[in-house]
Amino acid sequence: MSKGPTAVILAIIIIGSIAGYLFYTNYVQGTMTLTITDPAQAQSGNSQQYDPSITHINVTFSQFQAHVAGQGDSSGWQPIKISQQTIDMMSVLSVSKIVGKVPLPAGKYDSLRFNVTSVTVSFLGRPSVMYNVPSGTLKAPVINGGFQITAASSVTVQLTLSFNNSEILAMNGNLAPVATAKVA
Repeated sequence: MSKGPTAVILAIIIIGSIAGYLFYTNYVQGTMTLTITDPAQAQSGNSQQYDPSITHINVTFSQFQAHVAGQGDSSGWQPIKISQQTIDMMSVLSVSKIVGKVPLPAGKYDSLRFNVTSVTVSFLGRPSVMYNVPSGTLKAPVINGGFQITAASSVTVQLTLSFNNSEILAMNGNLAPVATAKVA
């Protein structure tokens, strides 16, 4: 066999492999169900327990993204098509609420990122207080190595968001909640 036909066959194999890879990574999808919870209230005397005067912690979320493992922090973010919504974090103490069920391209993901557009805390017998999350954006690493999406797979990822009781009671207008995620 001469070099000409061999080179053509090799080029076809390489182009086919690249096209197959691009098709798989861009068009083959699985499903991620995103849930949210706030850890259970701590025992009395613990500084993490929410004060009994706190009746609601309403958080408005928008622009969720999942990060492809191995990509740089400024790239590799896949948008998650979940509409803006407000969740009362007091209603998800120790239980999970589904935030959305969305398709994601096949791949390994290691963190979530989302905007917190507002936080309003309601108090028993007092006016509600508006708070800011200084950066406006929270990043939640997915513990235990992240999660894998494959063709037609379904993965549930639980986002945990917790607030510091002392920060809320200080009423200084800023909160720095802690966010993590895990495969549920």
